[in-house]
Amino acid sequence: MNLSEGIVPPACLREVTAVEISWYGTAALCISHAGHKIIFDPFVSRNPNSPRISVQELAQMGDIFITHGHFDHTLDVPAVAALGKSKVFCSAETARQLIKRGAPAQQVVAINPGEIISNGPFTIRVLKGQHIRFDLKLMFQTLFNRRLVGHFREFVNIIRTLRNCPQGQVLVYEISWENTKVLHLGSLSLCADEEYPRGASVLCVPFQGRSDLSTYTLPFIEKLKPHSIFLHHFDDTFPPISSQVDCATFAALVRRLYPEITVIIPEFGVNYSIA
Repeated sequence: MNLSEGIVPPACLREVTAVEISWYGTAALCISHAGHKIIFDPFVSRNPNSPRISVQELAQMGDIFITHGHFDHTLDVPAVAALGKSKVFCSAETARQLIKRGAPAQQVVAINPGEIISNGPFTIRVLKGQHIRFDLKLMFQTLFNRRLVGHFREFVNIIRTLRNCPQGQVLVYEISWENTKVLHLGSLSLCADEEYPRGASVLCVPFQGRSDLSTYTLPFIEKLKPHSIFLHHFDDTFPPISSQVDCATFAALVRRLYPEITVIIPEFGVNYSIA
């Protein structure tokens, strides 16, 4: 991987530190320290052409934190929870839906913005989030596209699934240990009335949902001023709604405007060290 293009090599090629972050497609992330793992928005019902991790593997990872209730963040959570003993932390509305869809009720924990959760070495602060608003150009490009014909059955299934996976309260997580912080977003928007930490070691940015993502994301970078940006959700997981997003253009723009900030475009399943 080329550092000059703002991409950080995996932990196996760097001096390994105590904490690592890895991406498992869509918005699924894992943060680990000394064998203790927490996962965010695990989703494996993916495009068959995409790399994937099994429900069984996810069930062994650790407790689950959900950012919001949409299908690409929660569809597989009941199956993952049922196979293991992991707790599932999510909003009250999402908790009700997960239990209704088969998640063990004793493992599902409803949480609210403002709460602080201790989980192994991590302290996790729950913040209020907001879902991205899709722009008209993206919606037009998605609905009036030849891909819709080729994936029409998948499109109908997605629409049906959305009814059973309401968004609920969007949550943002600040994960801290020692003097290091990760700010994790599951959808790319912020609430005007919430105070978000500036200067996080890593800002996890979901890079999907707009036709103008590169410029749309910049005000969030200016507001939060992280040391590095860890992109996710940029893959074509559920066509024809999703697409493979060009991350290199954004990385180059950040490198020009904020040369002190590193953009990480992760590879599936690779561990990246958090300094």
